[in-house]
Amino acid sequence: MDNKFSPAEIIILGIDPGLAVTGWGIIHVHGQSLTAIGSGQIKTTTKETRSARLGKIALQIRSIIKEYSPTEVAVEQQFVAKNVRSAMAIGEARAAAMIAAADFSLPVYEFAPKSIKEAVAGFGNATKEQVQQMVFMQLEISEAVKSFDVSDAFAVALTRFADANLELAMVRE
Repeated sequence: MDNKFSPAEIIILGIDPGLAVTGWGIIHVHGQSLTAIGSGQIKTTTKETRSARLGKIALQIRSIIKEYSPTEVAVEQQFVAKNVRSAMAIGEARAAAMIAAADFSLPVYEFAPKSIKEAVAGFGNATKEQVQQMVFMQLEISEAVKSFDVSDAFAVALTRFADANLELAMVRE
């Protein structure tokens, strides 16, 4: 098997940020072999203060990093939403996750939603269902993981994997 990564093994934490629900998925990369090793959701409620919600996201991302020891983090970039409040909340959730990664000196890679869809499903206008199907197929995950937040987080991690392969291929040419 052609190993395009150096080192041969990396662990990518993919994050789909949101103030109400932040999805996360971790893939283990060994050469070109991919394995899903963990996933979940960080949920907050409107009963909590905004600062408490952001603190909870950061705290749980730190806990995930301690448990799984990822070597890098991939985060979905903010989509410019029609609703300014929603866009701000997503941006704050992204910041909380990125600060948690910075606490561990982990490199953070950001990807636009369209590039994630393109990398995982083959075209930038793919539906959430199409992205989820491709994530299930590429990682051999059972469809028991029905959360779009989790499948989107795995898609972000898979995009980082594809991006790293592309970077290394260009360096080798």
